[in-house]
Amino acid sequence: MQNWQKDRNYRKRENPDGSFAYIVTIDGVDVEVSEAVYRAYSQADRRERYLDERDAGILLSLDRMDEDGVPSFLSDRHSPSAENTAMREMLIGQAVTALMSLEPDERALIEALIIDGVTERDYAAQIGLSQQAVNKRRKKILEKLKKLVVKT
Repeated sequence: MQNWQKDRNYRKRENPDGSFAYIVTIDGVDVEVSEAVYRAYSQADRRERYLDERDAGILLSLDRMDEDGVPSFLSDRHSPSAENTAMREMLIGQAVTALMSLEPDERALIEALIIDGVTERDYAAQIGLSQQAVNKRRKKILEKLKKLVVKT
């Protein structure tokens, strides 16, 4: 048993029939509570212990290091390489160029479906077409974009 377990004022006890009794000690008196109350009590206790450990400097977290202004020695794991950044910028540029070369109605469809998250059914209702027609147009436009991006 760990040290914190000796000092806690709640415990779970197995009854002879295999069920559990949940006990919380309040002012020296053991009180049987429901499982939900026991869980809430134990979670609050664990949160309090976590905060105490964090404030005592026992826990090491990247968020805490960032808050404290400690330079991260793990930056290579968390930041993209120069090559990846350059490749990403190049692809974004190609995608923007390809999008700008689309017809206005094609660009509107892609913006609505992909950027704005409108469903095909809703977009079809907006422009007066069937969902299947919108789906077919979306596929053709995406194929066109793919060719434009690969070509450049």
